[in-house]
Amino acid sequence: MTLPARQRLTPLIALMALCLALPLRAEDRFFQPLPVVLSASRLPQPLQDTPGAVTVIDADLIAASGYRHLARLFRLVPGMQVAQERGHQQWVTYHGLGADYPNQMQVLVDGRSVYSPHYSGGANWSALPVTLADIERIEIVRGSNSASYGSNAFLGVVNIVTRHTAAETGSSLRTRIGSAGIADLEARTLVHAGVLGLRLSVQEQRDDGWPGLRDDQHLRRVGLRGDVDLGATDAIEFAAGYTEGRLGEGYPDTLFDGSGERDLEQRDHSVHIAWRHVPSADEEWSLSWYRNREHTTDAWRVDSQANCSPGTPGIGPLCARLLASPRLFGDVNNNRSSLRDNIALQHRFTAAEGLRVLWGSEWRYDRIESDFLFQDGRRPSQHEWRLFSNAEWRSAPSWLWNVGAMAEHLEHDRLRFAPRVFLNWQPRDDMTWRIGYSRAWRQPTLYERWANVRVSVDGLGVVNQRHTPNASLRPQQIDAWEIGYLGATPWGGLLDVRVFDERIRDYIRRTPIALTAPFERSATLQAFEGERPYLIHEVMGATQWANMPGTIRLTGLEYQLSLEPRAGTTLLFSHTLIDRRADAPAVRRSVAPHAATLTWLQDIGAWQSTLSLLRMGPLEAGTGYVPGLRHTVPAYTSLDWSLGRRLHAGSQVVDMRLTAINLLGDHQELAHKPLQAMPQHRGRTPNRTGRQVFLTVDLPF
Repeated sequence: MTLPARQRLTPLIALMALCLALPLRAEDRFFQPLPVVLSASRLPQPLQDTPGAVTVIDADLIAASGYRHLARLFRLVPGMQVAQERGHQQWVTYHGLGADYPNQMQVLVDGRSVYSPHYSGGANWSALPVTLADIERIEIVRGSNSASYGSNAFLGVVNIVTRHTAAETGSSLRTRIGSAGIADLEARTLVHAGVLGLRLSVQEQRDDGWPGLRDDQHLRRVGLRGDVDLGATDAIEFAAGYTEGRLGEGYPDTLFDGSGERDLEQRDHSVHIAWRHVPSADEEWSLSWYRNREHTTDAWRVDSQANCSPGTPGIGPLCARLLASPRLFGDVNNNRSSLRDNIALQHRFTAAEGLRVLWGSEWRYDRIESDFLFQDGRRPSQHEWRLFSNAEWRSAPSWLWNVGAMAEHLEHDRLRFAPRVFLNWQPRDDMTWRIGYSRAWRQPTLYERWANVRVSVDGLGVVNQRHTPNASLRPQQIDAWEIGYLGATPWGGLLDVRVFDERIRDYIRRTPIALTAPFERSATLQAFEGERPYLIHEVMGATQWANMPGTIRLTGLEYQLSLEPRAGTTLLFSHTLIDRRADAPAVRRSVAPHAATLTWLQDIGAWQSTLSLLRMGPLEAGTGYVPGLRHTVPAYTSLDWSLGRRLHAGSQVVDMRLTAINLLGDHQELAHKPLQAMPQHRGRTPNRTGRQVFLTVDLPF
């Protein structure tokens, strides 16, 4: 049961009142320049001027966390919900609603969209061609931002900004070793030659995953960034990345080996080129093109007798007949590849005193190829066109308007318009109040709209219509209101508050369906089914992505507080409370009602310690394969600790860091995969995380 609004808001109101009432000290670090961010409106703006709440994770915090996976950092951000069910799969959402592969956020690397057309429209966090050491900062826009970035910025934006080559020199070698077979090696080198700066990063990661699961991983990454200074007004930036990996997948003892144990192989590469022309400090032109290509090999065999016994609940008679018959096999060839091309033009200028304007246009082309996912022979593709503009107008010294809009047209849909209006009131230099409204859309992915998946067995033919297409799928819509506060605290810190009301219509969710027309079945299959047609289909399930009826309403508050009570001590606290309302109980339960993190960073001489405590509320995730199946993940608490020490051997510096993950022991974070969906495994303990301890040694030279 959620707390009444007054009870939820009372502690926060008291804290804000205290911050406003107490005098600020002259040495408060707030008066140092706040970070300038780009991701809220595409205009460079300090945090107090942005239209909406933005969290910045900088390079110092990334290093201090000791984490080896990028996605784990988002646990420190208010409103973000991050979970794992396998060692190499990260489930990252903002305000939940994640389903199998969260696809409600736009994810960018230096402005290049990395959400995957064939990964159900989500981001494949393990395949991003960027190392943590390359990152300058991560900007997280907490709230809908389709006015700036289009369809996939439905609930927020994550923009990973890498370091400019002019900002660093030298080379480094990093190695990491620890429990669960962790063995990583990374090398980075920088070269400066006249107007050219180059950085090459190479990384290899290995681990054995979690106990009792086939989820080991072996990843290789190569990243190249170049910056060319063409003079006082022009520059060219280019980047290329390549990732290849082998990931353990599947589960033991699933019915018919429907999700059998196997190795998945992936190869992804990208290239990104951008030209910038800056005739003055008040004007900038940019033109960019990028290409992403992804290829995944994922194949296994289904077996008519695997893990099937006469005592299997619900299908015992069928299993008895299958076991008495010749063994039959079928190939599941879930191989797939995708291509994305994107061209964007953008212009920023000062139109008048106090008025800055940005406009731009973008064209994108996506294509997916997979004989398994689209068994009707379709090779789905899509052209997208966007025209966008944002304006920042200071109408008075204390009043700042941000107005933006995106006109977007995708194939299979009409022109959509996403507006945003924000007003920031700044009564003091160290205080900003904001109020705003935005409307956004999320277009169905090619996979959601056109997936047509059938499973066949030799001698039986098609035994399961796993997915069916839905050409009439509509884009989902969100209308969001927000009230925010950003201000200094009396203890050298910052308080950032967001109160939100988000209403979502036509939400897209995978749902079980009953087939209205029979798929082609052999006489042998009909004989097996006897008087119960589609028996195997009933066991395996058939689904379709569909628009949910009614309105989903998410209201609540989230805030982050930083404090520096003494030199060398920093406290970071984030807290989220969400009141969830939806006609479908499973949708409502897919959003955790509360989450909180407390991070304590402490410098003691040459030592540096980071302690992070996370509390996550209960949530439910379901694949939609089996009607009526639900599994609620209980609330859990997790503790991470990282301890670093800088050593000097003559002129050589060595950084050493010992990091421990999940110190409080095993806990469950997510459960939605086929292991729990099979009848003989209902009630079986879901996957549980485990402790990991590893040592990182960083050698710059």
